[in-house]
Amino acid sequence: SMFNVVNPDYIVDNYGADTLRMYEMFLGPLEQSKPWDTNGIDGVHKFLRKFWRLFTDKDGNFSVSDEEPTKAEMKALHKCIKKVREDIENFSFNTSVAAFMICINELGECHKREILEPLTILLNPFAPHITEQLWSMLGHEDSVCDASYPLCEEKYLVESAFEYPVMINGKLRCKQQYPLTATKADIEADILNKEEVQRWMEGAAPKKIIIVP
Repeated sequence: SMFNVVNPDYIVDNYGADTLRMYEMFLGPLEQSKPWDTNGIDGVHKFLRKFWRLFTDKDGNFSVSDEEPTKAEMKALHKCIKKVREDIENFSFNTSVAAFMICINELGECHKREILEPLTILLNPFAPHITEQLWSMLGHEDSVCDASYPLCEEKYLVESAFEYPVMINGKLRCKQQYPLTATKADIEADILNKEEVQRWMEGAAPKKIIIVP
C-alpha cells in the first residue's frame, strides 16, 4: 500500500530466479540488514551468463571436452572449493559469490569436464536452476543435488613460484615469476638481463638493487 517494495516477479522476469537469489546473497553478510539496490544486479547476471558460456562453443552449442586440466585451472578450482566451503560454514554467502566470480575469471575459456562438473555442484546451492540444467546437459540422469559435494585437495594449492613486481625508480615497470627456491643472486642476475628492465635502465648500471624474497 505504501509502494515501498520491489516485486520479485519483475526481477525474475528480467534476470531469472538464480540471479535474484545470488544477488540477495551478494548484498552482504546474512545476519546484517542491507539496503536493496538493483544497480549491481547486472554483475551477477553477467557472471551466470559467463558461467553458461563455459559449457558452449562460439555458436552456442553444448561443448565440453575431456582434455586434461592445467595446474593453473586445478588451482583456481580448488581455491574456490576451499573458500566456498569455509564461507558456507560461516554463512558468508556474499564472499562465496565473489569467490565464484574470481574463479571464472581465472579459468578464462576453460571448457574441461574435470573442472566444470565439480564447479557446477559447488554452485548449485547458489544457483539451483541453471546448475540443474547444466548437470543434465553434462549427461547425468540424476539431480545435481544428489552429487557428492567437492572436496578441496590441498596439493593443488601449494605454491612453487612467486610473481615479483619489478620497480624501477619507484614505479612498477613489469612483473616476473621466479621459483620459490630462487636465491637473491639468481633473481638479480636474471632480471637485469630482461629486455623490459634494460629498456627502462637505458643502458645505465643500477645504483642500488633491493630484492624482497
